[in-house]
Amino acid sequence: MNINMSPTREKYPLSRKKIIKKTISSIIGTAVGLFFIGIFFGPIIFGMLTTMTIPYSIILDILGKLMFWYPILFLIILALTYLYQRWYFETYFYDITEDYLIIKKDPITPKEITIPWERIQDVYVDQDLFDRIFGLYDVHLSTATLASGIHAHIDGTEKNAAEGLRTLLLEKVKNRISRPTQQIIK
Repeated sequence: MNINMSPTREKYPLSRKKIIKKTISSIIGTAVGLFFIGIFFGPIIFGMLTTMTIPYSIILDILGKLMFWYPILFLIILALTYLYQRWYFETYFYDITEDYLIIKKDPITPKEITIPWERIQDVYVDQDLFDRIFGLYDVHLSTATLASGIHAHIDGTEKNAAEGLRTLLLEKVKNRISRPTQQIIK
């Protein structure tokens, strides 16, 4: 797969640690979800099996097969999650043009956000728990629209790239806003 590069992404690259971080966080979320489903539905299913006229040896056989297939299913989910996160990383695109910031992400249901410099109200860098563990940073842009809170961020950069992006974006916004109105109207 070719990485979807731009001059901006080359200068301020995403970190490959993002792939591992997203894979681990997805797997933890899946494991926690499966745990709670098991806690909720396990007693119900076990209760249904024990009230039927099924011998305990068959019930134990079913549980044994589940215990055998669960780790294999977990490894398959892990591999598929890793492959998807790698694909996501390689198709993630962002670029700074004269008039806009363009961000494209998600290989299956692509989302593209194009933000004119005049609409950007704030640029900030943050970390969640897993970002802190992996030494990654997210660069967020605020606009007056709801979409900016959801899609207008570049996530998974190293500290230097995040700080460089933030500085560059703030300079672009400052230069664009400080230009006389007549130049913008042209």
